[in-house]
Amino acid sequence: MKSAALTDQDYQRLSDTLARFAPQGAMSLEKLDGFFAALLCGPEQIKPVDCLPAIMGAAFDDDDAFNTPKAMEQFVRLLSGHWLDIAHTLQRGQAFQPWLDEDEHGQVHGNVWAEGFSEGMQLMHEDWGLLFDDADAAPALAPIMALAFEHHPDPEMRPFLHGASAEQREAWLASISDSVASIHAFFAQLRADMAAAEAAEENE
Repeated sequence: MKSAALTDQDYQRLSDTLARFAPQGAMSLEKLDGFFAALLCGPEQIKPVDCLPAIMGAAFDDDDAFNTPKAMEQFVRLLSGHWLDIAHTLQRGQAFQPWLDEDEHGQVHGNVWAEGFSEGMQLMHEDWGLLFDDADAAPALAPIMALAFEHHPDPEMRPFLHGASAEQREAWLASISDSVASIHAFFAQLRADMAAAEAAEENE
């Protein structure tokens, strides 16, 4: 049965729940969006329920995190709904729009989203090397990695030692949608090629 897309109210509820767990190391909705995007674009898709410890932080092991089993089920439903919203967007070839929160001044930075994407990559780190090693496809990662490491504690990991200009950050942010589409297409083609090769071997 086809699932309905999450409503604005659903997203507000999901954001509020994650914010409640923030002191325990839970992801924000912005970080979760980047995290899910990486998992859905990457070499092997992982179910969102398998990532609950990473998403919820210490709240995952907190018996008092939810008042009732129904509240926990609702949270998982919202997570799965957001996962499916992203999955359907990518599968249909529609433009991916990252969830980017504004700061207290109304500015969008995108660093948290990119950090979530980077964290998602870590779950299948070796297989992501296939993208890094492809000269034609690897540039798609550049804007995401630049945002993810813009404020890294190690200055040598930052794309610009003294920070990026507003224009440069705008360019990175504007590239996220195309980057996600390109990364998704790269790994989708890779999986299709592998499946075709396996089928050919079976038919020999």
